[in-house]
Amino acid sequence: MSLTEILLTALALSVDASICSIIYGKRNFSEALRLRFALICSLTFGIFQFVMPLIGFYCGMKLMVLIEEYDHWIAFGLLSGVALNMLKESFGEEPQENVKRLGLLTVLILGIATSLDALAVGFSIGLIDSRIIYISGIIGVICFLCSFLCFYFGSLLSKLKYLDKTLNILGALTLIAIGIGILHEHGIF
Repeated sequence: MSLTEILLTALALSVDASICSIIYGKRNFSEALRLRFALICSLTFGIFQFVMPLIGFYCGMKLMVLIEEYDHWIAFGLLSGVALNMLKESFGEEPQENVKRLGLLTVLILGIATSLDALAVGFSIGLIDSRIIYISGIIGVICFLCSFLCFYFGSLLSKLKYLDKTLNILGALTLIAIGIGILHEHGIF
């Protein structure tokens, strides 16, 4: 794979994590919490995007056949669960109070859900290129950078108070749409 192909693959794999970062970055964090949560989210997404292609590469075809049949349902279920929780939050407490609920479990679930495609990409890369650690490293770094920047972009949107619930609802609908898109890619719809 050329460097251009690797970078484009990394950017494509970073889209879901970047959307999640925008959604959570729009919350009204203090500066100290904003940096902390930006790093937690970005590192989690970057690490999962680095590790999943390695797992895909090393597990081989037998495991991929097992996962391939269900990966879309797993991704859809995880993304939909997070989206439903976001919708619930949109109609509940004020966002400042919900900041406490951005826990590690939620971030880990999003990390898994947004990186399942990278598992398949890792297997595919193994068929055409043996530099998997180099390629996975680039994917992880690009995802980290995109997620971090998008988290801060989301924080700019938090200044517009009237948009908060609307953006949370749109973010939840976006996650559901991503999940439906994954199902569509697998011929479900």
